[in-house]
Amino acid sequence: MNNGRKSQYTELDSNHSVSTNMNGQEAADGMFARGVGFEEQSTQAPRRGTMFGTLKEAVGGRMSTHEGRDDLVARKENAQLMGGTGGEGNMEKGNHEHVENVEITRNRKLWVYFTWAMTFWMPSGLLSACGRMKRPDVRMAWREKVAICAIILFLWFVLLFIIIGLGLILCPKEYVWTMDDVTNINTAKKSYMASRGDVYDITDFIKQTGHGNSRNRARPDQLSRYGGFDANASFPITARAACPDLVSDTRDPNYLIQYPVSGASSNIDEQAGVYFKHSPQMDPRSEELVSRDFYWKYFQPTMEKFKKGGVVWKMDWLNTMYKDQSMQWLVINKEVFYMQPYIDAISYAGNTNDTYNFLDSRFEALLNRGGYGTADITEDWKGLNWDASTMQTNYDCMRRLFYVGTVDNRSSVRCLFTNYMLVAFACVLMLVVLVKFLAALQFGNKSRPSPPEKFVICQVPCYTEDEESILKTIESLAGLEYVDKHKLLFIICDGNIVGSGNEKSTPRIVLDTLGVDPEYDPPGRDYLAIAEGSRRHNIGKVYSGL
Repeated sequence: MNNGRKSQYTELDSNHSVSTNMNGQEAADGMFARGVGFEEQSTQAPRRGTMFGTLKEAVGGRMSTHEGRDDLVARKENAQLMGGTGGEGNMEKGNHEHVENVEITRNRKLWVYFTWAMTFWMPSGLLSACGRMKRPDVRMAWREKVAICAIILFLWFVLLFIIIGLGLILCPKEYVWTMDDVTNINTAKKSYMASRGDVYDITDFIKQTGHGNSRNRARPDQLSRYGGFDANASFPITARAACPDLVSDTRDPNYLIQYPVSGASSNIDEQAGVYFKHSPQMDPRSEELVSRDFYWKYFQPTMEKFKKGGVVWKMDWLNTMYKDQSMQWLVINKEVFYMQPYIDAISYAGNTNDTYNFLDSRFEALLNRGGYGTADITEDWKGLNWDASTMQTNYDCMRRLFYVGTVDNRSSVRCLFTNYMLVAFACVLMLVVLVKFLAALQFGNKSRPSPPEKFVICQVPCYTEDEESILKTIESLAGLEYVDKHKLLFIICDGNIVGSGNEKSTPRIVLDTLGVDPEYDPPGRDYLAIAEGSRRHNIGKVYSGL
C-alpha cells in the first residue's frame, strides 16, 4: 500500500553494485517493517533496471538505480521536517545515494543453484502469467518454498527408508518356518508338511484324488496324517542314488542302503507305515516306485508347486542338542545337517567291512569330537586337509541325505537392528520428556510470586489475519491479570499486506482497531535486519503509547 507514491526496491543474490532510493514517508504505511519478499503494489516501475528473474541474474547479475539530486535534497528536507533522521537510506552516511558492493556468500549461491535445480521445470513466465507472480522476488520466494518442501519430502522418505527399507536390506524377508510352526499348522483349513529342509502346503494336495497305486489308493484321511510332520522317513533315499561318487556298485549293488539304518537307530518316524513309505523298488506294480530316483524324478516335481519356503532351526536349540543330548545336529555355512543316523550306522555292530562308511575318514574323525566346541563346525570343515574336489563331493552327498534346513537368523542383531534403533529413539524422546517434567517440578514450600507483580511483553506478529482475529487476540491479551503498567503489547505488522478477504491492509486494520488517528503519520525509522548485503537495511514506523 503506497497510495500512488513512488517506491523502488531490489532483490540481489550476487556480487553487484546497487544504489537504492527510498522515501521515508512512503517506506511503511502503518505499523510494519518491510523486508525482501513482502507483497507491495507500486504504481511506478523501478527505473533503470529490473529485478532478477533467472538463475543467471540471481547469482551473477548487476543492477543500479539512481535518483536526481534535486529529488534527493527535497526528500531529505521533508524527512527532517517530519522528524526523521534524514538518512533513511543509510544510517551512517545520512543520504539516500547508497552505493554498496554486496558480497553474497558461497552458501547463498549454492542454495540458489539448488533452488533452481528443484524448480527448473516451472518457467518464470508461467508463474507470472498463471500464478500472478509479477515480481521476480516473489517468484524466487515461491521457488525457495518448493525447494524446502522437496527437502522435507526427501527427509520423510529417508525416515521411511530407515524404518522399513533398511531392515529389508539388512535382513531380507524370508519365507521360513520352524518345526514348531509346521506342527501347529495342521487343521482341515490349512495343513503344512516338512521334507528335507523344505515346507509344503499340502491342504489342497490332500483333497486331490489319484494318489497311490491302482490297488492301494490313498484316502484323504490317510494323507492328512502327514500334516504337521517331517516326512523324511516316508520318502527315503538310497545312499547309492544320492552319492554315486562315494557308494560304489560293489558296496551296494541293489540300492538297499538307506539312513537311518534299521536296527542301528531308534529314531524311526512312526508315521512311515506300509502305505506311506515310498521306498524305491518296493512295489513293482508302481511305475513310479520302480525308479531308483523316485524322490528327484517324481516327488520334487509334484510337490514343487506346493512349496512355501524352508525349515529353520534356532542356534541355541542346536547347541543344546549337540552338547547336552549328544545328538549330531551340525551346522556348515549356516546349513543344518542331522548326522546322527550316519553316526549310528557306522557305530552299529552289524557294520561289517565298513559297509556304511562312505564319507571321508577325515570328516568322520571330526564327527567324533565328543561334544567339543559348538554345533557350528564350519571352520573345522574348512580346515580339514583335503582338496576342493573331495570336499565338494562329500558336501553334495550330505546335502542330499542329511540336510534338514538352515539356521534361523531372524533374531540376530542384523535383523533386529532397526527395532533396536527405534527403541533407542523412543528412549531418547522419553528421556527428554522426563527431564522436562522433572525440571518443571518445584519441591519445598517456596511460594511462587504473584503473576501481577511480573513484567510481561506480549508480542503479536500480524501478516494476513482479518479484523475479527486481530481484535480477539488484542482483547484477550488486554484482559490478562497483569497490572497495566507492567504489561506491554508489542504488535508487529510484517509487511504492508492485504490479506485474502480483507479490504484494508493488515497495518491499517491494527491501527483502526487500536483507534489511531488516520491523520497521524510518524516518520520512518531505519533499522538493520538479519540478512545479507543491502537486504539488511529496512525502514519501519513505530506507534507507541496507544
